[in-house]
Amino acid sequence: MTPIEFTFVFLAISCLAILCISFLIFLFYFIISAVFCPPFHYPYFTYNFDISGKRSPHLEDYIDQFIIDGHFTQIQQHYKEIETWKIKCENKIEKSLLKKYRRKQYLRCIDDSHAFQFTFSRTQTRYRQVNYVRESYQVSQTAYEVSYSYNKLLERKKQLAAIDYERPLREYNSKEQRKLMTKELRTSVMVRDNYTCQICGKYMPDEVGLQIDHIIPVSKGGKTVMSNLQVTCSKCNGHKKANIYPPHAQNSPERKEGHA
Repeated sequence: MTPIEFTFVFLAISCLAILCISFLIFLFYFIISAVFCPPFHYPYFTYNFDISGKRSPHLEDYIDQFIIDGHFTQIQQHYKEIETWKIKCENKIEKSLLKKYRRKQYLRCIDDSHAFQFTFSRTQTRYRQVNYVRESYQVSQTAYEVSYSYNKLLERKKQLAAIDYERPLREYNSKEQRKLMTKELRTSVMVRDNYTCQICGKYMPDEVGLQIDHIIPVSKGGKTVMSNLQVTCSKCNGHKKANIYPPHAQNSPERKEGHA
């Protein structure tokens, strides 16, 4: 064998040996990964709220509004998906050769107390210079993160259902009910009552003398919610004071006076 042939054979054997070693290393890594890396990945529910422009947001209000807006069906659907995932994991464990080890991995993966994760992000404007020209671009940054279990969200939904989904729980239980009156809420009440005084029946399309009144006064525990608000004229509202007259109260002094 000539020196050139010997060199060629040596190089061929070296390359073959390197390939074999690489294959064995890859096979070893694959086996180790298959055995020790957990095959279970908990299916978290994630939802993001944009709180841009809000300096000190009340996070629980966003969660309550999410439920009030009818999105609890998403939570229920995802809870069913989690239960289905658990059944599939149990079946996978039963078919595994390493049942005890796989079950330990599965139990470590379970995170029901943080199954529903909500993030609160702010959009910020930043600037960069491109070809000596200042350009703006926006980035989203996560400011807060909260997580709930399904049972906690279900309990919150029950509490909201008890108040007919009128307001977030914090606002409903607030002692500063008058501060909760907003322009949007006033408009909604006026449209619902057709700009008509609910005590004497006076029609006020120009909104002159029109007032929004608490049916159950705030001083007696009344809430600033649609079901406890009504349109009244200034005269009826002044006579009403702290009395309680339901909408279209036929026996109110103001209505009797109007029919006199």
